[in-house]
Amino acid sequence: MKRIILFPIVACFCLSIFSYRAYSGDLAWFKLVGFSPDGEYVAWETGGIQDGSGFEWIEAEILNSHTSTQEEQFRHVWDECIDELPTLTELRAVEEKIEGMRSGWGIGFDRFFEPLVYHPLTDLGVRRDTVVFCLQNYMPDYHSGEIVLTLANKPAGVPQDYPDWFPPPVTPELEISMNGEEYIFFKEHPASERWRMSMGYGIYAVYSNPYLSENLVVVLASTEPGFEGSNSRFRVITGTLRSVL
Repeated sequence: MKRIILFPIVACFCLSIFSYRAYSGDLAWFKLVGFSPDGEYVAWETGGIQDGSGFEWIEAEILNSHTSTQEEQFRHVWDECIDELPTLTELRAVEEKIEGMRSGWGIGFDRFFEPLVYHPLTDLGVRRDTVVFCLQNYMPDYHSGEIVLTLANKPAGVPQDYPDWFPPPVTPELEISMNGEEYIFFKEHPASERWRMSMGYGIYAVYSNPYLSENLVVVLASTEPGFEGSNSRFRVITGTLRSVL
């Protein structure tokens, strides 16, 4: 059985149509939308088709670029659309709400942001726990300096409602190594309420903040229990590199 899904890929929430074969569990898509003019806030979107119900859903989030703190979030599930796709009118209504949220933080949707690191979920030949990159590449073999980002999945507390047939939940810890120095870029203990069910993380992409030169946006691909199997989701971690003198 094939199902058509819709998701935004260009400005104004334009939609492209793809098909995929339905399996247990569901896959999400990810889009880095943009930054506020001062670089203090970043917007991103994710969405997909719910496992079990088959409803289409979308989430939009505004994060503080320095602290990873969620400033605002919007989520919508087209649960009135049974065995059919949302109409263009219904899609446009949600689009306008997301645009209104973004504009409130001064974030547009008119620029492409090239990642420093990008490993799509279809890339099965990469390690997702360590990436090596630089902020700027001036010419072959001449760049701004090597940065090593390492991800560790740390054991998290097991919620009472956690299904025992899945691996136990974890929480991410990110470490930076640069200029001969190592430090923790991000960690949380215990796991936050939103991510308390996550049972695995991997590095999906890394972006630099175009307005704050030492600010990073790290996109993690995560898995969590679903209706019939594991679901893929995305989590965005933000923070500032330490300047090593």
